[in-house]
Amino acid sequence: MTFESLCTRDFLPGDDPDPYGAHILPVYQTSTFVYESPEKIMDVFRGKGKAYVYSRWANPTVDAVERKIAALEAYGLKKDGKELPLKALLFSSGMAAISALFMAALKPGEKILTSGNIYGTTVELLNTLMHSHGIESVYRDLSDKSAVESALEEDAMIRMIYCESPSNPTVQIYDLSMLSELAQRYGATLAVDNTFSSPYLQQPFRWGADYVVHSTTKYLNGHGTALGGILLSTDAGFMEEKAWKMRKILGGNSNALEAWLLNNGLKTLPLRMEKHCSNAALLALFLESHRAVEKVHYAGLESHPAYSLAKKQMRLPGGVLSFELKGGLRAGIRFMKHIRFCTLTSTLGTPDTLITHPASMTHVSVPKAQRLAHGIGDGLIRMSVGIENADDIKNDLERALAAI
Repeated sequence: MTFESLCTRDFLPGDDPDPYGAHILPVYQTSTFVYESPEKIMDVFRGKGKAYVYSRWANPTVDAVERKIAALEAYGLKKDGKELPLKALLFSSGMAAISALFMAALKPGEKILTSGNIYGTTVELLNTLMHSHGIESVYRDLSDKSAVESALEEDAMIRMIYCESPSNPTVQIYDLSMLSELAQRYGATLAVDNTFSSPYLQQPFRWGADYVVHSTTKYLNGHGTALGGILLSTDAGFMEEKAWKMRKILGGNSNALEAWLLNNGLKTLPLRMEKHCSNAALLALFLESHRAVEKVHYAGLESHPAYSLAKKQMRLPGGVLSFELKGGLRAGIRFMKHIRFCTLTSTLGTPDTLITHPASMTHVSVPKAQRLAHGIGDGLIRMSVGIENADDIKNDLERALAAI
């Protein structure tokens, strides 16, 4: 079965059919389930058996979507001649998934090696909650192999490399094979936030990742209708024990309705991603030649430092780009004031084009010195390119840029 056809299916090959013969995945909108017998439920609570008990633990709708996303991330990948065995857990948000990963995979005293140009709330999580739990962060340029290796050599307590590729918001591409090889050499793991790509454009497990996370709120849902996050790994023991227990105890689970909405969005994922990417490529070229724009960050441009790497790792370079305006903060404010067709908001991955000013929105909690050091300037605009007619988007950008 092709990737595209897999996206459209509500029930995967090997799944148990719905007991009532439903064609479309039902929404099991129930908090709890009826027990067959006292003996059965006693076994379940003792860990000697499996059954649906409480939707914070597991839910049939949620389980079906977990299996589907695992199948998409593992599509075409083999291990020992068999399909790569991935386990997935859905969470209430991308941040819930990331938090569970860090807390389940790391112990106090251990450290995370990451870059400073990742999502602002992830930086906030690392600098506050993880710090207070004794898990420190080391920030380096993950595109610099010598800098990564030096950090790992100098500090044996680094147990995880965490990266976004492409990164949010500077659209930097990282060599996942290189990071995986170094992580293995020094006894660490590699975790990749694949939100900007989706499994249609990039499969980090192909390049050696140990963990993958998504904010399913973005491209996987694709319509801005529900929050969600997912964590995936080939380590079934870790997922079924540590990660699942973290989700169960902290209550960061997804729910049936939001999982169902996510499943509906997945059905059009390949179609949407193709259009997002083709529009983004056209607009990146337009912006690169505009006199008001200092620099465009988009891996589909030959001027991008990781252009060749992106072609190797990704099917297409993605639907998100960012650009630095000449004139800094003042130019950024004027640009935002004159947007009419595009939408000014803080998310990405919906059918309409979304404009974000990271310095004052998604990355406002990041210390300014850290933000500026990693290319997130006051005039940086992030654009999640929609699937509208590209001329409509371009006309709106032209009008807003002319006002600067």
